[in-house]
Amino acid sequence: MVQQALVYQGTIDTYENGESIAANVLDFDIKQIAAQSNGYVVISFINPDGETIERKLSLSIQMAQRIIDTSVIPIRYLEGNFQDIVMIPTYDLQKSTSLSNIGVAFMGFLALIFASIMMTRFANKKIANKEDTYIIERVDA
Repeated sequence: MVQQALVYQGTIDTYENGESIAANVLDFDIKQIAAQSNGYVVISFINPDGETIERKLSLSIQMAQRIIDTSVIPIRYLEGNFQDIVMIPTYDLQKSTSLSNIGVAFMGFLALIFASIMMTRFANKKIANKEDTYIIERVDA
């Protein structure tokens, strides 16, 4: 949850405070394996300091659909930020994906707490009842 919250906050911060840059698409691929589809894009751009930066970014299928036929992607770049690159065409999807990941992680956390409480109660009942008596006999051959 914490990591996804940092991604969410970093995405918003980069979008609002980052430099607008046009990134060239060097490579783009979508992989479809059974019911799972995802992809990646390799972009190259020159940062405000004049350095050429090349990055490979993972994409969900929804994000890939928005940039599939694009050779230049407008991005926002904020060096040193937790999420330092935000592709402008996929900004809303990046935010909503982070929020849904936070929600799923929170639901998993609640399920873990509930299961822990139930198992602790079960173990305490077993300890309190002490009905199980084991007799161990040594049998020599």
